[in-house]
Amino acid sequence: MSFNKAPTMDRNDFIEQSMPFIIKTTSSFLGRYVCTDNDEEFSIALIAFNEAIEKYNENRGNFWAFAKLVIESRLKNNLRKNARIADSSLEELTEGGMQIKDVGVTVDKTTSDLRDEILAFKKELEQFDITFEILAEKSPKHKDTRDRAIRIGYRVSDDGVLIEKVYEKKRLPIRDISRKFEITEKILKRSKVFILSTAVLFFKKYTNLIVWIKGVK
Repeated sequence: MSFNKAPTMDRNDFIEQSMPFIIKTTSSFLGRYVCTDNDEEFSIALIAFNEAIEKYNENRGNFWAFAKLVIESRLKNNLRKNARIADSSLEELTEGGMQIKDVGVTVDKTTSDLRDEILAFKKELEQFDITFEILAEKSPKHKDTRDRAIRIGYRVSDDGVLIEKVYEKKRLPIRDISRKFEITEKILKRSKVFILSTAVLFFKKYTNLIVWIKGVK
């Protein structure tokens, strides 16, 4: 397929025949393998390719070069949008007590790995009806209390029975934790949202986020 004119065949058939081009363009731009089943970027590229068909005319030159330009432009816009969300979410996490700390690990907060972890963590907390705003509101304000809550969260994440109950009940099993770790229920209740969130963070092994948490040993 190397013509300069706009496609004249049925659009759906043309898009189907153009799948290798769409996948290759998307994969080259992202620098990774692209899954056609549930990949957000592939869906964006598919919509962009359809947009290219609609907007193309011969004055724009080679169709494939134009389509590649449109796809890459839409993918860039999506990356910028996700970067803004990640920056905002990281600020909310900081307000929530997960303070950024220089731990000798170079992690650029604009990298795709950290951005993906932030968005995944935000999505993971939704099943517990916890937003970053709620996390900020309910988190311990004093450093000692926060550090203790982080340590408890880690211990919960490392205990198969307890973390299973967290996901099964969609809440912190306060009584079980109190008995197992000999911690008063009063202490657990005061920081339950933060402890649960931290337990999820450790359990899901969001490495790039973990290394930024203040007080983690």
